[in-house]
Amino acid sequence: MEESPFADRFGTNYVPTDDEIDQIKSDLLSRTAELARIDERIRELSEQRDKILAYIEPRKALISHPRRLPMDILETIFLECLPSTRNAVMSAQEAPLLVCRICSAWRTAALSMPRLWASLHIHTDFIVAKSETRTAAVEQWLNRAAASSLSLSVCVGGIWGWGAPPDSDRKTEALVAVLARSSSQWQNIMFADMTRETAQALAEIEPPHLRSFRITGDLSNLSHLSSNFLNGQHLRSVSLCSDSDLNLVPNLPIGWQQLTHLVVQSAQITSNDFSITISNMIPLLGRCPQLVSLHVALSTERPPAGRVSPVALPFLESFTLPIRGVVWSQSHLRYIADCVSMPKLRRFHLPIENVESELDEFSLASVAARYPLVQDLAIHLDSFHTQALLETFRAFTALTRLVVDARAPSDPAGWGDWDSLDSCGTVPFLELLTDQDVCPRLQELEIFDILKLSKHILNAFLSARVHSTCRLKRLSLAFEEFRSNSMIPRLSPSETRFYASQGLHISISSLAQSDASYTPSPWTGLPPEYFGLSE
Repeated sequence: MEESPFADRFGTNYVPTDDEIDQIKSDLLSRTAELARIDERIRELSEQRDKILAYIEPRKALISHPRRLPMDILETIFLECLPSTRNAVMSAQEAPLLVCRICSAWRTAALSMPRLWASLHIHTDFIVAKSETRTAAVEQWLNRAAASSLSLSVCVGGIWGWGAPPDSDRKTEALVAVLARSSSQWQNIMFADMTRETAQALAEIEPPHLRSFRITGDLSNLSHLSSNFLNGQHLRSVSLCSDSDLNLVPNLPIGWQQLTHLVVQSAQITSNDFSITISNMIPLLGRCPQLVSLHVALSTERPPAGRVSPVALPFLESFTLPIRGVVWSQSHLRYIADCVSMPKLRRFHLPIENVESELDEFSLASVAARYPLVQDLAIHLDSFHTQALLETFRAFTALTRLVVDARAPSDPAGWGDWDSLDSCGTVPFLELLTDQDVCPRLQELEIFDILKLSKHILNAFLSARVHSTCRLKRLSLAFEEFRSNSMIPRLSPSETRFYASQGLHISISSLAQSDASYTPSPWTGLPPEYFGLSE
C-alpha cells in the first residue's frame, strides 16, 4: 500500500486546503471500495470454512477415541465414577445414573454393565414418597446388577413421624420384599433402624454369600433372622448399634470365631446405660481370634477386681473406643492392657483419663511399649497434664496420625472437680508439637473444637512442621457450629497457598447442625462424616 502524502500531517492540528480535501476523499473512496471487496471475500471464505467444519466435525466424532474405547476400558472408567466410600444413590447427579445421561451409546453401555449397579443406598421414606415408581426403580436397579454381588444400605423410615404418607407400612413392606428377592447376591448389607416388621419380613432369607452386615435397632429383632444370616460361612464383618443393652451381644448366635471386623456401638452416644461392660467384652474377644479391627462401646463401670483369662488378638490392627461422650478411668486401660495381647496394633483410638494420682499411677505412656507399631492415635486432650501428654507423645515413636478431641467430657461428674483440673490446654498442646523432636514422623493432625488458639501459635506450629524432616501433610481443625468467629483462627489465601506449595493441606471448618426441616432425598440416611471419629 502506497504511503499517503499527508502522513507527516497525521496527529497534528493541520487544516488541509480544499484541493487537499478533494484528494483525500478520492483516495478514501478507492480504499473503501477495496475494503468492501475484502469484507465480501471474508464472508465468502467464512461460509466455506463453516461448511468444511460442518463436514469434518461429525466425521471426526465417528472416529474419536471415546467411541473406540473397548467395553472393558469404558466399564473401568464408569466404575471409577462411582462413590468410593459409600453405596450409589438413585440420583441423576451421580453415577451410575449420571453416565446414562451423556449419550445413548453410553446409556446402552452402562445398562449392560452389571457391576455398575451392584451397590445401592435407599431410605424407605424417599421410596415411599412415590412408592409405585420408586419401588419399581429399585427392582429395575437390582435386576441390572444381574448376578453381581450386592452392597446395600437400607434406612428404614421413622423420620416422617406423624407426617408419614398413607399406607407407608404397606409400601415399606413391598420394598423390603423386593430387596429380599435379591438376597442370594447380598455381600454387604446394612439395615439402619431395623424394625420388628422388617426383621420378620427377612426371616426366611438365607444369604449364602453374605460377608458383612451392619444393623442398628433393637437387638431383640435379630432373633427373627435366620442362622445363616447371622452365622454364614462367609461372614467376616459385623456391626451392631443399639439403644438396648449391649451386654446381650455375646449371646447372639453369630459366628464370632471367623470375624475379622467387629463394631459394637451404643445408639445413645453420650449414654453409659447400655454399653457393654469390660467383664463381658474380654470373654467375647476371646471368641474372636481373627479380628483385624475392633470398635466397641465400653461401659464406665469399674473392671472386676479379679483377672480373666488372657486373650490373644494376634491380627488386630485397629482398636477404637468411642471418643465422644464417655470417658474412662486408668483402670480400664490397665485391665485391657493386661488382659488383651495386641502385638500388631497400629490404630489406637480411645478416651482415657490420664490424670496422675497417688492411687493410680498407670498412664497411657506406660502401655506404649506394648504397642510399638501404633501409627494412628486418638485421645481426649483435656485428660492430660502437659508432662503426661509429652510423655505420651514421646512414647509412641511411630505416630504418623494424631486425632485430638478438645471438648470437655459430657459427664464431668466422673472427673471430680472439672473446673480445677490442671489439664493440657490447646496452646501448650500445639507448643509441644512445634518441637520437631516430638512426634517426628507426624503427617496428619486432626483437632476437634479447640479453643483460645491464636494465629501466632498456629503459624509457629505450621512453620516448624513444614520445615521438619518428615513434613506435616494434613491439618484439620473443626469447631462446633456455635463457636464465634473470634474463637476460630483464619489463614489468608496467600498463607494457605504457601502451605499448599509445601505439600500441606489445611482445613478449618465447623460442623453444621442438622436442618429441622425434613424432605427425604436419595442421600437421606447416609452416615455423616464425623471429624476424626469415623471408623
